[in-house]
Amino acid sequence: MYAYIIPFWKTFDDVWFTYKIPDFLKSGIKLWQVVEIELKNEIVNGIIYEVVSDLKLWDDFKIKEILSIRYDFIFIWNYRLELMKFISKNYFTPIHNSLSLFLPKNLVEKIKNWKVDTSKVKDYNYTFVFPLQLTTKQDKVYKEILESENNKILLFWVTWSWKTEIYIKLIKKYIDEDKQVLFLIPEIILWNQIFTKIKKVFWNDVIILNSTISEAVKTKYFFDIYHNKAKIILWTRSALFYPYNDLGLIIIDEEHDNSYISDQSPRYNAVEISNKISDLNNSKLLLASWTPSINSMYKWIKKEYNLLNLLEKYK
Repeated sequence: MYAYIIPFWKTFDDVWFTYKIPDFLKSGIKLWQVVEIELKNEIVNGIIYEVVSDLKLWDDFKIKEILSIRYDFIFIWNYRLELMKFISKNYFTPIHNSLSLFLPKNLVEKIKNWKVDTSKVKDYNYTFVFPLQLTTKQDKVYKEILESENNKILLFWVTWSWKTEIYIKLIKKYIDEDKQVLFLIPEIILWNQIFTKIKKVFWNDVIILNSTISEAVKTKYFFDIYHNKAKIILWTRSALFYPYNDLGLIIIDEEHDNSYISDQSPRYNAVEISNKISDLNNSKLLLASWTPSINSMYKWIKKEYNLLNLLEKYK
């Protein structure tokens, strides 16, 4: 038996590396386990991408063996497997580049040093403490979002329409159903306005991640999200790659903003990634803007998005 392995090592190869599975490991090997391999005369970690029974093009003596199973815990699973493949193929990037998006740097270091505690998570207690009253128009939009047969919705709004009230009611609806909500905002300047309000509503158990958050805390949040304890996650585009267990709703505010496009390797478009997650995970996707992008308007014309309008100011 052989395994295709994605190393935690940037190489010039576009795909994975092939290693033989030794007899003493065959009974314990699983897809997406972290294993130890020898690469370029160094011992490195990698993730098992695929297991195959035979390789006709190679002789056994030319292929190195997996040294050991590093962790039995599966760090990347469910829809994220297909998402990683999609990123590699769609954005023409090596598979190990895609992998780097899904694991915080601190977590990778902990894996290398045998310091990962996969069971240590925080208990979150979400309490709704905000008097919320939607206008007739806001309530109509809210209900249309929930009732839409199309999971992908483009919300066109005007200034002072108070769309945040709709966001808050949607968040409450999904966490009441024990689902997770991801809220993306592009610019730091907007964080105080929207994030402060959401924290006021749902208190301190809202995860708000920005440039001031340490890599160690990102690793902590990784497992809180993985174990479905953290329900409300507010961040920029990189939050898309965290291990959501039951992601019910993705909100992308100011969806037209260019900061949703990563201009560093691995390059990607967060709106496109969100669309793919919605397809893979059957999550509701709400894109909101007062100046929708041409791409989003085109998707509405092609009936890939359902267009809703919020064109009156609050009260």
